[in-house]
Amino acid sequence: MEKIENIDPVLSLHDEFTDSELATSLNLCYNCSTCSTICPVALETEGKFNPRSIILLSNFGYEKRLIVDLTPNVWQCTMCELCQEACPEGVNLHEIFLRIKNASARYHNIPKSYTSETNQVYLFGKAVPSQPVIEKRREQLGLPKSPSTDVDEIKKLMGMTPVENILKEIEELEKTKEEK
Repeated sequence: MEKIENIDPVLSLHDEFTDSELATSLNLCYNCSTCSTICPVALETEGKFNPRSIILLSNFGYEKRLIVDLTPNVWQCTMCELCQEACPEGVNLHEIFLRIKNASARYHNIPKSYTSETNQVYLFGKAVPSQPVIEKRREQLGLPKSPSTDVDEIKKLMGMTPVENILKEIEELEKTKEEK
């Protein structure tokens, strides 16, 4: 699979985890499982998603498994930061998970639900574009009308990130898969 900017995301992530302040943060983890016992996703999935296992795999160099295989799937993390707040050693789980997601994105390995939602935000300025039925329901509930969104401003902001290229490249990959 081609990679954005010809960067090998596995090696890139390995470097980030060994040659940065994240390495120190990762080494602080002593596997107490506090992160997993407070994580709402771990609780909801009955432990199938487990922040501690992501930290363990990161610590022991299993970057390929994390960003290529997505096992465990770091995209399930909602980035609520409860795990980080509860961690007795102050491990920077949020930043570690963010780096894994970014490496996964560089590998074009993003779950379809995320790319379609991001595309909606890019096109309409909202994940769920305003529709008459939504406005009617808001009125029934006594809520104000949905604020308008400056789509050009959203596109400009998103244009400052690689998201536009990532969406285009993923779309091209999907078309190629369909043609085969």
